[in-house]
Amino acid sequence: MKKIKLLLVMMLLVGCQSPSLPLETKKEEEKVSFLAVGDNIMHKQLIDKAKQGETYEFLPYYTHMQSYIKEADVSFINQETILGGRNFKYSGYPLFNTPDEMAGTLHELGFDIVNGSTNHAFDMNEKAVDHSIQLFKRYKDMKYIGLYQSKEEQKKVPVIEKNGIRIALLSYNQYVNYDQKPSEYRYNNFDKTKMKEDVERAKKVSDVIVVSCHWGKEYDTKPNDFQKKFAQYLTDLGVDVIIGTHTHTLQSVEWLDGKDGHKTLVAYSLGNFISGMLEEETQLGGMLSFDFKKDNGKVNIENITLTPLVNHFYAENQRNIIGTRYGFTVYRLKDYTDELAKQHGVYGYQNSKISIKTMKEKVNQRISPSIHIDM
Repeated sequence: MKKIKLLLVMMLLVGCQSPSLPLETKKEEEKVSFLAVGDNIMHKQLIDKAKQGETYEFLPYYTHMQSYIKEADVSFINQETILGGRNFKYSGYPLFNTPDEMAGTLHELGFDIVNGSTNHAFDMNEKAVDHSIQLFKRYKDMKYIGLYQSKEEQKKVPVIEKNGIRIALLSYNQYVNYDQKPSEYRYNNFDKTKMKEDVERAKKVSDVIVVSCHWGKEYDTKPNDFQKKFAQYLTDLGVDVIIGTHTHTLQSVEWLDGKDGHKTLVAYSLGNFISGMLEEETQLGGMLSFDFKKDNGKVNIENITLTPLVNHFYAENQRNIIGTRYGFTVYRLKDYTDELAKQHGVYGYQNSKISIKTMKEKVNQRISPSIHIDM
């Protein structure tokens, strides 16, 4: 007892303090910013313009967009055209084969998720699909979704974990342009039984589920019955976000109500990101951004914004678009000008009148009032 008292006295004399519990540290906010854009389509004129000797330089096409892509914690793009390799001739419409350099470009831009399951996925046959899968596997921090090399691979649910939130990724495709039917495991079609099984597996390994849907009818500006039916089905299954592609046009973005009070954010089509298409409607696209925020184990979707985009290109001879030399890029509509609009390659083509006013009217007509529009 005397020894204990002596020790306490000595501690007081030298100014020592008894050990105390560490101060409670503030828990880091569990939030993930997510960004999605639509169809990345490499038509022949874009491939030719990007050719630099024996390689291809695509990065300049995205000069005005790279900072926004990199800022997001997780970014999604639909790679419409297959990267089939040099064993097949690089080509544009109708049978596409995009140079391998595009994979590195998407990685450098900051995309984390690349959907490869499109109607053009099998343009160069199944060997080209294998090449594309292997090519993207070189980039360990990117997920190439929707195409598979085996039944085992098809059953796996890709997951991205960021800031304490696990995001499961599913992909479904309505169309395949291919003379013969691909092997069953190559991609996922809109089979309700399989979709239900996939969602159940995804729920076991994630906090939220994002679904890529390649669907609808090209050039339609409104979702058709097929899109609406499966959007509701996925909502009832409990997925959190649906990102639609394929129509090459901007379609509605809205909330859907599902079973048990569940809500799903649906972008029926984000249109084209970049392409060489000539139709006026295909020049207007969208960039969807939002935050996943976890609170007491539940993840909510906040700060939803649709930023309209303009697929822009110049033509030397605007009255004779086919065969002219192009310069391609993508702008946010809010950064676009009337002067640029009058220089657009399709201005005057088939009586087209690209204008900021018209594009803004289309956006306001198609996007739900509950979604913030940044334009």
